[in-house]
Amino acid sequence: MSDLTTRATAQPLTVEEAIDRMPRVGLSRGAWLALMLAFFFANYDIGVFAVSIPSMISGIGLNPADLSWPVAANLAGYAVGAYIFGHISDRRGRQLGLFLTIALLGVGGALTAVSWDAASLSFFRFLTGGGMGAVLALCSAYIGEMAPKNRRGKYLSLLYVIGGILNLIVGFASLPVLAALPSEGWRILMGFGGLVLLILPFINRRDLMESPRWLAEQGRIDEATEVVRSMQRTVGVEVARGTLAAPAHHLPDVEAERPLRTLLRPPLLWRLLTVLGFWFIFYIAMYGFSSYLPLILEGVGVSTSNALLVTVLTRGAPLIVGFIVVALIEKWERRTMIIIGTLVFALGIVLIILGWGDAWATAGSLLATAGIAFMATPAYTYTAEVFPTAARGDGGVHLRRAGPPGRGGRALHHPPDPARCGGGPRGCDDDRASDRLRSPDPHGSADEGQVARRDQLLTRSSGTRCRALGPGTS
Repeated sequence: MSDLTTRATAQPLTVEEAIDRMPRVGLSRGAWLALMLAFFFANYDIGVFAVSIPSMISGIGLNPADLSWPVAANLAGYAVGAYIFGHISDRRGRQLGLFLTIALLGVGGALTAVSWDAASLSFFRFLTGGGMGAVLALCSAYIGEMAPKNRRGKYLSLLYVIGGILNLIVGFASLPVLAALPSEGWRILMGFGGLVLLILPFINRRDLMESPRWLAEQGRIDEATEVVRSMQRTVGVEVARGTLAAPAHHLPDVEAERPLRTLLRPPLLWRLLTVLGFWFIFYIAMYGFSSYLPLILEGVGVSTSNALLVTVLTRGAPLIVGFIVVALIEKWERRTMIIIGTLVFALGIVLIILGWGDAWATAGSLLATAGIAFMATPAYTYTAEVFPTAARGDGGVHLRRAGPPGRGGRALHHPPDPARCGGGPRGCDDDRASDRLRSPDPHGSADEGQVARRDQLLTRSSGTRCRALGPGTS
């Protein structure tokens, strides 16, 4: 009799245990295709806007200063969309959150292609930003909840690699379009982003299913069990009999119905603020670099044609770096990879602004892009690990409002000890359980039974839990 069946007859597995015991993530090919397209189109929109700037200026009659409005509107859309769709994702489910954010991203991209002046372009970029603000964060959180805990980083890295390959191909394909249609080519490139709407039919009960971890947190154990069984059949493992158990750490002091309020209390508040500040600074620099790279290169003396070519070439850096990240993501600390990526990005920017010629500007552009790619996956993976399921959508997208989500609190300064974390150096699910157990009772009281359960679970898991609690927690 298998270990799975033995455990099922003696003591039911929890939803999280059943997922973590799978040899790989139990998603269909259709689900993987949809996630790959989501990552591709979200990154495509940022990259294609940069290479479309010269054509856009010519086609609509803009001057470079006018572009500050659509760029700012896009960032404002990030904030609005991130809040709305993240909140919906935590309250109504991952499926609805993904559906709405992808739909808005596609509609915004298609409308951008028909812009006729700076005002319309800014409004449509605002709509597009509303979709972009949550799609990557929600997709990352979705993978984090569907995958075994020691494989999340690897799956995210592979999606970035595949997206990098597609963006590189599309980047080179865009150059002939812009050359043939100097004033209107940008419309074709921006309108192509509307094809992200093809993902919507994959949000169903067979492909992009509802997250079983989210269902379990809502007390919908029967539905969560059904999804887990479907995942088990997909990976070819024996399906456990009976209904899975609710999470062992699920206590009523986690306000699943009010995730934003949970985030605004210690210890999650300190994580949110720490990471928010860090990513605000970095993301402003990253987005400015990605959006204005052709103009930046022209400003240091690179010709327009060469600036466009260099911009497209930078799309190859994430592809190469992606393979490195795949190899290191489950071996190195998230903090270490984020710091290295930041330093490489800063070095690239310095090489560009020195103005030493085309060769140095090209090298700087490649280094800066490589730095972004090296830290992106660890940052998104952090989000899937640091916030409790009930507040993960809100937490991820609130960080996304300032920049890509990362891991918060003292984790940036005190990385988890790999020897003490279950599931390899990245297994930090027990840490989320610890957060729930340590959170104060929202109603100001707790009976002795709950306190005893907290103390018992904290003591029992202290040797296998990695800590990332913010300041002020004991």
